Amino acid sequence: MPTKDSVISFLKRHKFAFLCALVVGVLYVAPNILFVISLVEDYQGIPMMETPNEDFYLARVQEILDGHPSVGSAAYWEYKDEPPISPPTGEFLYALPTLIFGISPSTTLVGSRFVLPALLFLLVYFLARRLTGDDDSMAGRITALASALFVTLGYDLIDYRSILHFLAGDAPLSNGFLIWARPVNPILGAIFLFSFLLCVHSIVAKKERVVRSMLGASVCMALMIASYFFSWGVALSVLAVLILFLLIRKEFCSARLLALSVPLGLLLSFPYWLSVWGATKSPWYASSVLRDGLFYTHYPLLNKLLIATLFFSLLCIVVDYLRKRKKGEPFQFEYWHLFCFSFLLGGLWAYSQQILTGRTIWPYHFVQYTIPLAGITVFTVLFHLRKNLWYLWHIGIAIGIFLSVIYGVYVQASTFSRFYSYDKERQSVAPFLEWLNQREPDCVVLVVEEPLRLGLEGLIPAFTHCNTYHSPWVFSLMPDDRILHSYITRLYFRGISPESVGEYLKKADEAHGYLFSNWKGLYRLPQFPDFSDPIALERVQKLPQAYREFVSEDMSKILRKYRLNYVASVGALEPKILNALPGTTLITVIGDVHLYAFR
Repeated sequence: MPTKDSVISFLKRHKFAFLCALVVGVLYVAPNILFVISLVEDYQGIPMMETPNEDFYLARVQEILDGHPSVGSAAYWEYKDEPPISPPTGEFLYALPTLIFGISPSTTLVGSRFVLPALLFLLVYFLARRLTGDDDSMAGRITALASALFVTLGYDLIDYRSILHFLAGDAPLSNGFLIWARPVNPILGAIFLFSFLLCVHSIVAKKERVVRSMLGASVCMALMIASYFFSWGVALSVLAVLILFLLIRKEFCSARLLALSVPLGLLLSFPYWLSVWGATKSPWYASSVLRDGLFYTHYPLLNKLLIATLFFSLLCIVVDYLRKRKKGEPFQFEYWHLFCFSFLLGGLWAYSQQILTGRTIWPYHFVQYTIPLAGITVFTVLFHLRKNLWYLWHIGIAIGIFLSVIYGVYVQASTFSRFYSYDKERQSVAPFLEWLNQREPDCVVLVVEEPLRLGLEGLIPAFTHCNTYHSPWVFSLMPDDRILHSYITRLYFRGISPESVGEYLKKADEAHGYLFSNWKGLYRLPQFPDFSDPIALERVQKLPQAYREFVSEDMSKILRKYRLNYVASVGALEPKILNALPGTTLITVIGDVHLYAFR
């Protein structure tokens, strides 16, 4: 048990790190705080949500609070009792403040943007300190700070294409806030991953309480397994390479402890595997996992950043070896060598393991963690070789810190400015959402609005206990015909005529985004030539005829195929649609939202 004096000494020793973590947390949360302050009374509890899928994650948190803890379906009422493909482990952590203290999920979301990036900064900092040998010199501290600043603020600096487009004036520097502002994942996966790596380092370096570190690594592994494939995929790959290195060095005790963390992690994640087993029993499982990002492919992918970092590290180490040999000094592989090469080789394996296994899950998400590991490796190598590469270390550290801070501040400020008016307008739908929350639990609302105007289709499941009749969120166990029904219904309420549907589909080019059967079809990827999406092509080709048959039927009867309570339209429904739905009556108008009862 640490004493008061030891805690004070620890805080003093790392005071600059804690100060920088505070600044990073403030930078992440500042746009939302400024947004609330600037709106004053006009703020209605809908925060700025300008990272991908925030409404989706918030809807999953809301499902837990609504009494559906397995989160079988975040949007559709019919499939809530199905086993989840992705159990809501991370979402439970976001739901806890509401369950314990009654804090609203949106408030938790805003607060997490301060706490979690600051925590991630500290984890990366302490891992970098370990890799620099806990060197208390100014060089060691600055190297660790540079690593943490790069991971939390400068992550996207490696995206040179976006930077070039920005400099040419063709596109904004970023499409949203910094990556770690996104709720649930990848931020929780990063926290679990770096906690895991700290425990692993304690085992390998034979720090105090090695067994406790092994247990900690097992718990982190279990949390990653139960929450995010990409974090535990990287963790397991890095661990496998590290164990191989230890076996070569005949450090069998450390290798055995590391290996034991895997079966123990699997055992602790037993509820997750039980849930997965239940999901495999569904007749919709095979198609659902493809919609969730699974690829059956042997196509090789090359992670250019990891390969470049690997060659850079090897070159620097060869230079160091030759200089030491020339001076007659001994050269040996140290633990920082083992970890850095494990980061790079493990990352390469995670990114391309489908060459042998024949399956992967959207491998481009692995870069969320391989980019930080590559950055840490570069700074670690420069630190250890700074005596021979003095100028390179100073230039690398200075550029890394300066660009990371400038980039982070600019992205947060520019995103705030660009989306301020849009998020301000979205406050106008808060009274409508409150009205829905006073209705019966699990009511179903069909949304009619111009794409991306207010985002009601995502706000309803995220901020109310109601569901939507159609949604692009099809990452759950559900039949394919429900997906087609949802998209055809969407077209009908947009007023698309049977005669013009073919022309509309050509111009809009949106059908693949709703009718995809896997992510190659969703994103139109040229990669993975041994994997295709013929189902989506077939659906799109048959859609005009299916739509004409759809609109020729009794529309009220067709809509009753699935539960429907209300129709919410931004603007009044067209008269011809109301005429086709006898009994559908206008209940109220709240702002721009016209709400109809469907009978």
